[in-house]
Amino acid sequence: MWLNSQRLLLAVLYVLGSTRYIFSSAEPLAMRQAQLQRAWAEYLLNSNNSIDSKQNQNTAESPVLRMAKLQSPAPHMAKQRRQGGLYQDYYFDQKIDHFDLRGNETFKQKIYINGESYVPGGPIYLFNSGETPASPSYLAAGEPYTLAKATGGMLIIMEHRYYGVSYPVSDMSGPNMRYLTVENALEDIAHFARNAPAFVKKSVGLTIGPENKWIATGGSYSGNLAVWLRKLYPDLFYAAYASSAPLLISTNFYQYDQVVGRALPCAQNISDAVLTLDAILDSGDRSLVASWKRAFGLDALKSDFDFAGALTDQLSNTVQYYMPPAKGSNSPDAIDTLCSWFNRSYNIPLQNFADMTAAYIKNNGIDPVSAYSSASGANNIGLYQDGRSWYYQTCTQFGYWQAAPPGPLRRLRSKYVTKEWQSKPCQAFFGEDITGQPDVSALNRKLGGLFPNVTRVIFVNGLNDPWSELSVASDPSVAAINMQYGENVVITMSKASHVTDFYFSSSRTDFGVDIARKRILAAIKTFLQ
Repeated sequence: MWLNSQRLLLAVLYVLGSTRYIFSSAEPLAMRQAQLQRAWAEYLLNSNNSIDSKQNQNTAESPVLRMAKLQSPAPHMAKQRRQGGLYQDYYFDQKIDHFDLRGNETFKQKIYINGESYVPGGPIYLFNSGETPASPSYLAAGEPYTLAKATGGMLIIMEHRYYGVSYPVSDMSGPNMRYLTVENALEDIAHFARNAPAFVKKSVGLTIGPENKWIATGGSYSGNLAVWLRKLYPDLFYAAYASSAPLLISTNFYQYDQVVGRALPCAQNISDAVLTLDAILDSGDRSLVASWKRAFGLDALKSDFDFAGALTDQLSNTVQYYMPPAKGSNSPDAIDTLCSWFNRSYNIPLQNFADMTAAYIKNNGIDPVSAYSSASGANNIGLYQDGRSWYYQTCTQFGYWQAAPPGPLRRLRSKYVTKEWQSKPCQAFFGEDITGQPDVSALNRKLGGLFPNVTRVIFVNGLNDPWSELSVASDPSVAAINMQYGENVVITMSKASHVTDFYFSSSRTDFGVDIARKRILAAIKTFLQ
C-alpha cells in the first residue's frame, strides 16, 4: 500500500518497532540502523506501481515497485530457462573460510538471477546485498535491474554471508562469528565469479564466459564492497557502480551529526535542548533526571547513556531516509513536520524535544527497554538476526560509531553518545576477545579509504546523506583526485539522501535522481564501449 510522505517515516519505523518486539531483543545503534535500512529499501521497492505479485509465491517480499524505464537493448535476447519462475532462489556452495581455518567446508549461499534481458556476451551486474538479506525485489526493480535491462545484461543478486539465510554456522555465538570478515565476504564474491559459468548454466540455462564484463554494484556498505572488488580483483570485475559508499572507515564518525544539523532548520533549537539535557545529566540530581526520562517516555531506561542514545534515532532517520514531497503534492515535508515541534515558543526547547520523542515512541509502539537498552538481548545467539551480524562487523572491523561532535562544534546529540558507549556492548554480545576499538587505520590502508586507486568506478552520493561525509563526495578535492585516476565518475545529488539513486521509484525522480540515473547509464555505456 502506498504511503504518503507525511506517514513515510512513521510507517517505516513502525515496521522496525514491530520487528524488535517480535524478537524481543534490544539493539545497539548500529543494529537498529541495519534493520531500518532493510525496511526502508523494501518500502521503496514494494509499492503500488508493482508487477504481478503472483509471480513471487514467496510473499514475504511482496510486490515490487516499477522503477524508471530506460530503453530496452537490441532484440534477439537470450531466454532464461525459468525453472521456478524469475524469483527462484538458487544456492551456491561457498567455502566457510577462504583462509584455511575450515579447509574446504562449505555452506549454502543464496543467489538470485535475472537473465530475461540478457544478450549473449552482455555485461554481468553482480549485486551483493550487504548488511541486509538478498531480496528478489531487486530482480525487477532498482537501478542494477534498470542498467541490466538497458544494456542487455544479466543481474545476479548474492546474499552476504551471515545475513538472510546464508549462514555458515549453527548459531551466532561469539566464536561462531569469526568467519564474518570483509576479507571473506569479498572472496565469496570473487570465488562465485570464477565459478559462475557452470553455476549459471545449470541454474537458468544461459551461457556466460570470458567475454562477459562483470560490473560490481551496491549501495551503502555493499557499495563499499563494489569498489573494493574493483580494487582487489580487477581481473574479475571490469567496472563498478557504488551508491552512498562510506569508504573512509571511522570509529569516531561525528561528522554524521553535522550533516543532520545542516539539513534541519530547527537544528539550533535541538542543540539548545541537548545542551540543557546534558547539564541535567551532569548535575547528578537523580530526581530531576528521572522526571525528564518520564517526559521523554523513556523512564524505563536505567542507564543515562542509553537514555541519551535513544534520542538520536528520530533525528538521524528523518534526514538519512528523507524524501521531499512530490511536486504538486499537498503532503507535508517530513523535515518540516519534525521541526514544527520546535516552533512552540511557549515551551523551552527541551520540553518540545521531550514531547516529540514521547509521541514518536507512543505512535510507533516502541518498547524502550527492548529498543534502547544497549546490552539487552546479548545472550540471544539464534540465527537470522541481521542486526547482530552488522553489529559484529562494526565491533571488529568498521566502527562507524556516530558520536557527538567535539566542542566547539554544534551537536544535536548528547555528549554521552560516544564511540566508547556504542562499542561497550561488543564484549557482552560476542565475548571478551573483542576489546577496544577496531583497527580501522590498517583497514583503510589496505582498502584505500577515500583514495582506493581504482578505475572505471561510478561513485554516486546524495549530499543530504549523513554518510556522504565518509565518501569521495565529502570534499571537491577528494572527488577530483578520484576522477583523475582514470575513467572514474563522481555524481552528486544536492537534495537526495542515502542510496536514493539505487532504489527510488519512477514516480519520485523529481529531485535529482533522474539526472543521476541518466549519467550512470551513460557512464556504464562508455565503460562497455
